[in-house]
Amino acid sequence: MGEDIKKKEIDLFRSFAFAIVILLILIFVGAIIYSHIEEWNYLDSLYFTVVTLTTIGYGEIVPQTNLGKIFTMFFSFFGIAMVFYFFSVIGKYVFKKTFEKKLEEHHDKLLKHIKENK
Repeated sequence: MGEDIKKKEIDLFRSFAFAIVILLILIFVGAIIYSHIEEWNYLDSLYFTVVTLTTIGYGEIVPQTNLGKIFTMFFSFFGIAMVFYFFSVIGKYVFKKTFEKKLEEHHDKLLKHIKENK
């Protein structure tokens, strides 16, 4: 049983690491592509990428080329899905740790109650 718990924790960590790596790659590749397609400086490209992926969409920087608009459509679908995946992995991790802590507290209370009532 202990090995099973360790395996699940390792799997969760791998999912978390995978999500972070994919998200960072997505942000930096998106910024590079926008800087080339739209001829924006790298900071503006990075800014637009983050604003797009977080669905904030201020609108002060928008793609002007047809290629940039087409790329944005596909990039948004894939990128926003990856951001949601990233936050779901974080949520799963936080929930798991909180649940384990509460379970341990209840277990300790139960053991204390059993010892007191012997």
